[in-house]
Amino acid sequence: MKEWSVHSAAGILGARSRAGESILEIRKLTRTEKTAIIITPDTEGGQCLSNLVTEAVARNERIWGDMGRLFEERIDRISAILEAGEREKLLKTVKKDFGDIEDILKAVWLIGEASDSARIYIDKVELLWILEAVRIRLDAEGYNAAVIDSSQLVHTTKTDSGYRLRMDKTGYHLNSFMKKHEGIDTLLIGGGWALCDDDAVVDPDEHSGELTAAAIGSIIDAEEITFWNQEEMVMTADIDEVPSASIIQEITYAEATELSYFGARVLHPLAMAPAIAKKIPIYLRSISKIAHPGTRVSAENKNSHDLIVKGFSAIHHTALINIEGAGMIGVPGISSRLFSAMRDAGISVILISQASSEHSICFAVLEKDAEQAEKVVRRTFVEELAGYRINSVEVERNCAIVAAVGEHMPGVPGIAAKFFGALGKAGVNVRAIAQGSSERNISAVIKGADSTKALRALHAGFFLSNQTLSIGLLGPGLIGSTLLDQIARESIRLRDDFGVDLRVRGIADTGKMLFDDVGIDLENWRERLSTESVPADLEKFTDHVAADYFPHTVFIDCSTSSELPRRYVDWIKRGIHLITPNKKAGTEKLPYYHTLMEQGRRKGMHFLYETTVGAGLPIINTLKDLIQTGDKIHRIEGVFSGTLAYLFWRFDGKVPFSTLVREAKALGYTEPDPRDDLSGMDIVRKAVILAREIGIQIEVEDVPVLNLIPESLRSASIDEFMNNLERIDESMLARQQEAESEQKLLKYVGVIEADGTCRVDLKAYPLDHPFARISGTDNIVAFTTDRYHAQPLVIQGPGAGPDVTAGGVFADLLRLSAYLGARF
Repeated sequence: MKEWSVHSAAGILGARSRAGESILEIRKLTRTEKTAIIITPDTEGGQCLSNLVTEAVARNERIWGDMGRLFEERIDRISAILEAGEREKLLKTVKKDFGDIEDILKAVWLIGEASDSARIYIDKVELLWILEAVRIRLDAEGYNAAVIDSSQLVHTTKTDSGYRLRMDKTGYHLNSFMKKHEGIDTLLIGGGWALCDDDAVVDPDEHSGELTAAAIGSIIDAEEITFWNQEEMVMTADIDEVPSASIIQEITYAEATELSYFGARVLHPLAMAPAIAKKIPIYLRSISKIAHPGTRVSAENKNSHDLIVKGFSAIHHTALINIEGAGMIGVPGISSRLFSAMRDAGISVILISQASSEHSICFAVLEKDAEQAEKVVRRTFVEELAGYRINSVEVERNCAIVAAVGEHMPGVPGIAAKFFGALGKAGVNVRAIAQGSSERNISAVIKGADSTKALRALHAGFFLSNQTLSIGLLGPGLIGSTLLDQIARESIRLRDDFGVDLRVRGIADTGKMLFDDVGIDLENWRERLSTESVPADLEKFTDHVAADYFPHTVFIDCSTSSELPRRYVDWIKRGIHLITPNKKAGTEKLPYYHTLMEQGRRKGMHFLYETTVGAGLPIINTLKDLIQTGDKIHRIEGVFSGTLAYLFWRFDGKVPFSTLVREAKALGYTEPDPRDDLSGMDIVRKAVILAREIGIQIEVEDVPVLNLIPESLRSASIDEFMNNLERIDESMLARQQEAESEQKLLKYVGVIEADGTCRVDLKAYPLDHPFARISGTDNIVAFTTDRYHAQPLVIQGPGAGPDVTAGGVFADLLRLSAYLGARF
């Protein structure tokens, strides 16, 4: 009968007057000539008539008013389906049935208790009213429909583990019914009820409607089976935990079973069994998105280019029980005794993991079973515990199990590495691991508090959603504000083209801060920081931006603060990545510097600081590449200050040096106090950062520096300094004239030698030297190495300005995204 399709719809009666319309829509959407539709009663939310039984048992006086209200609602439902002339006969039946229901409720009221059969009878009567109304409507539209109560077709047997469907008796009664109604093209079946061996009508479980549909589809050899629900579709992850989860278009029976077992809202595996036996495809669809084709479940996927991993799921509120002891090694029967005891105690074991040494075995159970499971273990191995053959039985509560599921995972190398790599990059600690021999799933036990972060990290790690970063920006000054503007311009392109979702969730300066749970709209962040900010509190800032439900957090420190870098180690320990143009951390005292770098390596957190030396120039990354590829550094020399580069580019002796300093300050090239540039300390810090990169253990105070500020002006006020700048002119003119006499140009440079010596000095270079040819605020650095010994490797370009520095920070942010798995 390949002309038939079968549908099961649950919960649609809760839509009140829309219930009948939904059934009609399902019929009209059907691709086959004939269809069977199984509708189960809606018993949730207090809107079904059988809930009146509970009121009757409690002798609640409201019952009769509720009954009158529900009667009117049922009349309205039928009236919404049928025209006035079509509904008169059915409404008489409804009124008569309501009288019978009232008699049942009065009897229940008197005796103070009710049987399941009373509730089932009322549910059946109510549901059959709606189906009869739909039948009349379908007949009027040219269909040939019939209505039947499922207990007249479906038979079941009670077993120790529940109810088992009797396919033989169900097939007999269905075939008999179909012979009596040969001309029908629409079969409306009410409820998931079944007739038991003792002729009692039972409601086996919440999945009985789906099981009935699958059984009927198998018996009539249907072309397809569709399970409808009210709201949910089958997603790549729980959308409540992973907002970017998407609808799965196609999965196999095995994938659906695995996802369902690990807590995904798919369907119960037993409901699929009859369809699997006949290889009938199942469609999972939603009434709320009735036009959407939903998810196809079949023996194999039609799409050969399908994703290797289909989806991720989690079982919450679990506990991990770990048993350890040298006396377990090589002893047969330990596992058998353990899990037989769990079975006898009625405890379901969700996951099992055992070391190959057999020294330990751990398993996961639902948290509600943890206390009993521990008692069972201790009782089962009482002798081994007494004799110290088993050393410990430990229970870890508040766990969750996350799983990746995919039919194409078997035989594909690197899946496990990507799975655990994504968890590691998100700072999620794995407590136990399991993978079935089929390799269709990989599962891990983690802390329950990490489950949302883990699911989001896995979902992004396998490119099922965007790689999302929770960003906290500290210091929205010139560089920080320029960076935010750059991110605002590029964020949509990065998300759409590369799957990188940059969420700036916090902005803070020294006095105030701004939060947003989803992400601050960077089009108006200045206005919001001004009007919606709260007093700055770094602890609250950290707690907000580093929320557990974001897999990756990064702080970008664009301040010049000396205090913030001292928090970097604590932030790294919290699982926060760091990006900064602030040189203070890289030049802190060596013990702190080593702790910072070591913690980053140990925790797998990235500390990126490319812009601390050359703004947007790739100086540090180039140096790292040279070292990591085995090159040996002999010398690093460079002009590392855009301010001093400008001053000595302009200084030819014709215009006093003091005049050039005032000019540079007016152009915004210097710090507010030009002595911060002229002292050379900025270049000292950059030299220390580079020296430490090549392994030189050096402090800032170890670097000799030529301070260009006359000693008499070093402690003066800024106004006094600016008014007496001419004191610098004589010495600077003498140096310029000496260099000119040798046909050289002056450049203020930092030099790092391989023997560990560093210095910051004013040097004269020949006119054909690369350093002599730079212009404006350009920086330049030369690396002399084993590979680049005859001609140094030279990097040159703008070394100052908010645009290039912010661009360098932005590049570090994208570099971090790539490290975390973004697909650039």
